[in-house]
Amino acid sequence: MKVKEFFKSTAFKSLAVLTAIVIIAGALLAIFNDLLFVSTTERRNRDFKKIYGGNIEPVSSTLQEDKNKKDSFVPVKIDGDSVTESWLMSDGSYAIQTIGTGGYKEGTITVWTVFECSGSKANNNLEWKGIRLVKYSSDDKQSYIGRFTSADYEQFAKHNSELLEGKMFDAGIDVIKTGASAPFTMGALTRAVNCAVTYFKTEILGVAEEPIYDYQSWVDIDNSEIPVKDSVDLATKTISYKLVMKKNPPAPSFTVNVTVMNGVITAYTHEGDYATDDSYASKVDGTIKDYSYFIGKTKEDILAIVKEDGGKLASADLGSLTTGATRSTESFLYAAAFALCNVDTCLYATEYEDWITDKTVTAEGTSVSYVLTVKKNAPAPSFTVNVTVDATGITAFTHEGNYATDDSYAGKVDGTISGYSFFIGKTKEDILAIVKEDGGKLAPADLGSLTTGATRSTESFLYAAAYALTNYEVYLAKLTEGGSEA
Repeated sequence: MKVKEFFKSTAFKSLAVLTAIVIIAGALLAIFNDLLFVSTTERRNRDFKKIYGGNIEPVSSTLQEDKNKKDSFVPVKIDGDSVTESWLMSDGSYAIQTIGTGGYKEGTITVWTVFECSGSKANNNLEWKGIRLVKYSSDDKQSYIGRFTSADYEQFAKHNSELLEGKMFDAGIDVIKTGASAPFTMGALTRAVNCAVTYFKTEILGVAEEPIYDYQSWVDIDNSEIPVKDSVDLATKTISYKLVMKKNPPAPSFTVNVTVMNGVITAYTHEGDYATDDSYASKVDGTIKDYSYFIGKTKEDILAIVKEDGGKLASADLGSLTTGATRSTESFLYAAAFALCNVDTCLYATEYEDWITDKTVTAEGTSVSYVLTVKKNAPAPSFTVNVTVDATGITAFTHEGNYATDDSYAGKVDGTISGYSFFIGKTKEDILAIVKEDGGKLAPADLGSLTTGATRSTESFLYAAAYALTNYEVYLAKLTEGGSEA
């Protein structure tokens, strides 16, 4: 076929028409993409209009800007969930957007939680009143999201007195899906709101405390039995826990009893229903249900499965344990993780730590020697105490540095304290008869014959002795083979 004949052919005409269609369609797609594109700012403003009615404006974000992404912020991860937006609003409230994980098919839900406040951080009088409202923003793979009504979101604003007491949703505060069930999505929604509450308390109010235990977000600490000091066997390094696991929708709250000896699980049982119905319960792997999976497991074994940050597990994370009851299995595994990862915290819990800012502890034979930096106890300054303890009590006691602000106060400290003779031979019972069990401040009357007008300096000496004596057995067991700990 000649060139002229080709250009006149039906094939060429068809090709030309198709090319034209592609070009025109591409151009139209580009035009409509520009017309229909919704920027992050526009999407945020639309959400704020739904929440506030268009009268309230964002003032400033509490998140760090993402320099690599326009008008975006660096997300903050909390127990596997994420804070993606956080704004101080012009009416003094805070609007925080979070993504809750653990939804249906391992999807997520994104919501805004608005915190009612009075005062301001700028004036140092910010006061939290509770949650004003929770508003849906978007979701991923939540096919039952249409089952949620305003009543499901509104219930989060009906428990402010409990929230202000420190309780959390599904951990002291029950929230239950209204109407048709959607347990996985409801669980993700609850996690999203809890994530917002935790971030608000930690980063905005600045009142949240550091967690005491690893993986404590999975355990109802207040209702669990977590042994320390006299409730553990230091000789065999044995700890027996009774852990009330938090609700992990659709898995309910249930109790796990687990014993760890020398870093290995030796006993594991449970109490209560670990699934919402028999169909889910039957899906849990048999070695989980009869506990054989856990016996002999070490920390390394369990940490190879669970997430370091305590995040939700996907079915793929469970390997051969994947049988269709992921949330129940997940709760069992995090109970084991809690028990194994907190062995040292429970076995070697120490007392009177608030009085000590730095320490070096060494053990040799049956003696434990301490170099303790005692905190500033105005008007008494910080100073160092060197003390050695054995099974009979204190065998050596000295100090370094000034223990009073001037010579007049130093001269008032009882001679048996400044000369150390008071401490030699003293037992734990002797010192605990003077200091307070909770480490509280002493009044002159508490000091008896040691009351000479330099109460704070004397108090610091006494609490150093209390620290050394009450923690003697702990350090002796911890440093069994000798050695030191700083």
